[in-house]
Amino acid sequence: MSLENLPDFLLNFSDARMNSERKHAYSFKSFRLDIGERQLLDDNKPVPLTPKAFDVLAFLVERGGHLVEKEELMQAVWSDSFVEESNISRIIHTLRRALGEDHNGSKFIETVATKGYRFVAQVNEVSEPGARDLENGKPGAQTLVEKLPEAELQTSSAAIDIAVVQPIDKPKHTTRVILFSFGFLAAVFLIGLLSFHFRSASSVRSSDVKSIAVLPLRSLSSENRDDIYELGIADALIQQLSVVRGLTVRAISSVRKYRDVEQDAVEAGKEQKVDVVLTSNYQVINGRFRITSQLINVESGSVEETFSFDDENSDKLATEDAVCATVGKRLLAKLNMEPVNLAVSRGTTNEEAYRLYLQGMNFADKRNPKDERRAIELFEQSVNLDPAYAHAYAGLAYARSSLPIVGGGDAEEENPKAIEAVDRALALDPNLAEAYSILGMIQGSYEWDRVSAEKSLRRAVELEPNSSFTHRFYSVYLTNSGRHDEAIAEMKTAIDLDPNLIWNQKLLGRALFLARRYDEAITQFLSVNELDPSHREGTGYIYDLYALKGDYERAYDWWLKHMAKTGSTEEEINSWKIAYAESGWPGILRRRYDLDEQDEKQGGKKFVEMSRIATELGEKDKAFAYTNKAFAYLENANLRGGQVMDEILVNPHFDSLRTDPRFDQVLKRAGYK
Repeated sequence: MSLENLPDFLLNFSDARMNSERKHAYSFKSFRLDIGERQLLDDNKPVPLTPKAFDVLAFLVERGGHLVEKEELMQAVWSDSFVEESNISRIIHTLRRALGEDHNGSKFIETVATKGYRFVAQVNEVSEPGARDLENGKPGAQTLVEKLPEAELQTSSAAIDIAVVQPIDKPKHTTRVILFSFGFLAAVFLIGLLSFHFRSASSVRSSDVKSIAVLPLRSLSSENRDDIYELGIADALIQQLSVVRGLTVRAISSVRKYRDVEQDAVEAGKEQKVDVVLTSNYQVINGRFRITSQLINVESGSVEETFSFDDENSDKLATEDAVCATVGKRLLAKLNMEPVNLAVSRGTTNEEAYRLYLQGMNFADKRNPKDERRAIELFEQSVNLDPAYAHAYAGLAYARSSLPIVGGGDAEEENPKAIEAVDRALALDPNLAEAYSILGMIQGSYEWDRVSAEKSLRRAVELEPNSSFTHRFYSVYLTNSGRHDEAIAEMKTAIDLDPNLIWNQKLLGRALFLARRYDEAITQFLSVNELDPSHREGTGYIYDLYALKGDYERAYDWWLKHMAKTGSTEEEINSWKIAYAESGWPGILRRRYDLDEQDEKQGGKKFVEMSRIATELGEKDKAFAYTNKAFAYLENANLRGGQVMDEILVNPHFDSLRTDPRFDQVLKRAGYK
């Protein structure tokens, strides 16, 4: 039964005359906020708001143009109870949705990072008599009722606010008083009944929960913030929940970005494509640590359960263990899932070493030269503090092996150091999945030991089947081995586990490219470019894909975009325009080859790239000459040519080279035949 269909006597509670004193109201854009009547109107049409949402909006509007700090807002609206900062975030999200955006696309409520909010629309204060005029001689009445989130159900049903425009200009009668009393009580009962029904209908059933995102903790104050609390507790919960059968848990690499971003938990859940979100706030006061977590239904936005933990804060790692055991156990009970061993396995008892490791992984996952170098520094500091810390050695191997891939170092310099670090990690912890993933990639792409590589990578997946990290590395190996269907399936699994990691999306595009599924690959890289316009590899693949399709005009357009993204000057870009105007796409290839040749004279070693361009130009003799140079260079570095073979075995640009009899000699040199 909807409220619109309630009998009139339940809506028109009284015809009594309203108080004639003047009451304040505010107008902004097409809206009118009537404080006395507790109404929000949009072009004279009522906009439903919960009581707390109305209070928050009124507080912001009354201070329009000025910063309202979160603490000030909590004191004003929730002065009689303790609430988490996430309550405010959800109500702000609700208000933004109710208000929409103005005709210029600007929001009414501005978020001031880490501080609070500001109402930015122009506000005009108006006053009017308390009694409203009659329309056509008939009293009017409007009732605005909205289901209350659980966070606001903190008072008795008698305290439910009902925004009513009361009719006027009729005397009181005994019958009217009786009807008013009966109607009021009946309305309160029905509202409570409907609210219960809506909450029950929106409540997530445990059998429906297949995925969860555990967000980094938020500090209720800007002081005493700590990586161990904010990232460490979230990471520990993620690790432990990941072993629960039937539950997909988003990786810390996927949710880490929400740490310092004013992000509504429901919107984060939608972005992560999960059923529920665990969002938490914490406080450290007078030596005690307090955390309050809320399990939120992403579809309905309702709070399914609130978990709290309060204990002495004598040892941060012990606090992390206790939180994981307590909150994790209650969470699984709520979801009706089998309990698991929730003991935290972080690999160290050194608090500072652990903090440095968390910071190192944050930088390593950014996948750019500057941040990879910073990650290496942090991991080295971590293992210096705790030489038995296996996770930190694995992180060090990850950063060192990634540095050449992202264009920040030489493979022959970084990979031996990465091998040393990963060997140390596995000596300390023979069951460390991430170490096996890194080892497998080094074995496959640099040592050209395919048998050992697949063994290591499959072992990683066996140890952590719900890890996007392990499936991603295995997919890259399969791609480089020419096993394209398997590679694409593995990468899609990695994306299912971590859908927002840009590196996963890029690697799926690469797998499609090498599988000769060009149109799908273009679509994928266009998506990557939209997700992260600064990502250079996306544009690099797009121009290459159009060239392979023979669409040289589009290839040229994307080549210019790629050059601009890589920092080329206007003069350099003009030189490419001249080359294309004179000779078309072959002119672009020829100029690239000439520049690489000049770079070689200065000590450059782009041998694989030069071999590929020579192949595209149809100059096979030069292509084989540079392939042999690449092998000779890698052999001198005590590597077996795997990096070269990954390219010439699967890259479409080398297809014409593989039909040449000389290609068999290349395979033999690599130990492939």
